[in-house]
Amino acid sequence: MSIKNKLKLIAGMVISFALIIMAITLNKSLHEKTAIEQAKHLNILSQKLSLLIHETQKERGMSAGFIGSKGKKFSDALPKQRVLMSKKNTELDNYTATLDLNSFPQELKNELLAFNEDMSRVNQIRSQVDSLSISVKDEVTYYTKMNKKILNIVALTAKLADTQKLVKALDAYTNFLKSKERVGIERAVLSGTFGADKFGNGMFAKFITLIAEQNAYMDSFLSMATTKTKEFYKKKMNSPVIGEVNKMRDIAKAKANEGNFGIDSVVWFKTISKKINLLKQVDDELARQNSILLKEIEESSKQKLLQH
Repeated sequence: MSIKNKLKLIAGMVISFALIIMAITLNKSLHEKTAIEQAKHLNILSQKLSLLIHETQKERGMSAGFIGSKGKKFSDALPKQRVLMSKKNTELDNYTATLDLNSFPQELKNELLAFNEDMSRVNQIRSQVDSLSISVKDEVTYYTKMNKKILNIVALTAKLADTQKLVKALDAYTNFLKSKERVGIERAVLSGTFGADKFGNGMFAKFITLIAEQNAYMDSFLSMATTKTKEFYKKKMNSPVIGEVNKMRDIAKAKANEGNFGIDSVVWFKTISKKINLLKQVDDELARQNSILLKEIEESSKQKLLQH
């Protein structure tokens, strides 16, 4: 083979190799772009789920207080809260309708379907609450099981994330929401308890377990959170309302056997709701930071594509 042909062969091999590298790089970039777009959709979905669960938590607590007081408490606030919860659920439905769910794993579709099946029973549960034909325990169980499915969907977003930094941020967010959910269940349990002025069967053990679970999930969240996030959380929790909640908790523990707590269920609800609203501010900040992180990942991916 002549030198000229050898040079042509070498040049052809180099060009072919370069084209293969370019194709691989382009394919990888397109995959990253798709993953980032899905992560953005899942991030928005998580935020809408968080807004909904905040309202289901309030409805659960008010319903428990209504039942525990035999309809004497929360009769004015509960109908308004139901409207708020239904509104957030409609907003979630409207957003999920814009998604091509077939492009996501089957697991996500299954979780959304299971959640919607639970939500379809809400009017039946509301009627039972109004007629006082459901116990606090069963009412709390219904909302808690539904909320668990919401949290399953949020947790799934972390599993579907494509970068380690995003996985860690979404895992932290999931643990935070799980802790916040336990605070919401505590609000409901003690709303019913203070309304009835006694602990129902098995409710004291549930109350103690809830506090332990709150602490465990919050510890997990803090172990993964950034320094900035930890400082934001600690600042919000440095509020007099935390001490007020703890005082009512202590009374509930001290008088668990005899009851007669001397605490108005509405006062308890309003007090712990202030704590939950502080947690919601942390929730909002976490969602904001996750959106910023996604934008940074997207920009980094674009830069890599331009460099090639």
